[in-house]
Amino acid sequence: MSFQRRTGLLDFARAHNAFIFEDDYDAEFRFAGPPLPSLQGIDNASRVIYAGTVSKILCPSLRLGYIVAPEPLVDSLVKIRSAMDQHSSPIDQATLARFISEGFFLSHIKRMRKIYAERRDFFIKQFNELLGDHFTLQVPEAGLNIVAWLKREEEFPMIRRTTVDIGVRPSTLSFFCIQAKLKPAFVFGFAAWTRTQIRESLVKLASALRDRGRNLNYGRQSR
Repeated sequence: MSFQRRTGLLDFARAHNAFIFEDDYDAEFRFAGPPLPSLQGIDNASRVIYAGTVSKILCPSLRLGYIVAPEPLVDSLVKIRSAMDQHSSPIDQATLARFISEGFFLSHIKRMRKIYAERRDFFIKQFNELLGDHFTLQVPEAGLNIVAWLKREEEFPMIRRTTVDIGVRPSTLSFFCIQAKLKPAFVFGFAAWTRTQIRESLVKLASALRDRGRNLNYGRQSR
């Protein structure tokens, strides 16, 4: 979100006595432009419940996260947490605390930001070369996903079937919507894959779409 949208959302929360839950799970991975403050960082009215995690940064199996909450909500959140499962592993928490306090966490983030930035640039280049006829990429300045908008909306059912058939399965953008009705698009992730895996998957998708297009054109000519 832009800084203007962030401040506008805070104004809305203050005006309506509402709370904002800010899930800032991959804020560490920003690749372009100056870093933007979190909503919680610019909130002066205690309207933001800020959540973060180390699962995306270190290892999903750690299952460690945290919440920074307005003072009036802390007791309630602690009780809810206690009712769920008491707490995460003390050994994991102590190890993570030492990992952070001794400077390894920051070094790790810097290294992973460089790796992800390289994968991101490679994905964008390969995607545009191989699939630019079908999609227009919307490249965000941060995060680990990229939205690909269809250039021809009528191709959506065909492309969706193709991704399922070949096992290259980006999420549909509509999966993340509750009420919003958006134009058809797919959400691709790039962080978990090597350059070789990225290229192989994109080549596979591009080749399958070419074959589908040829078969469709042949069917039309036959009729």
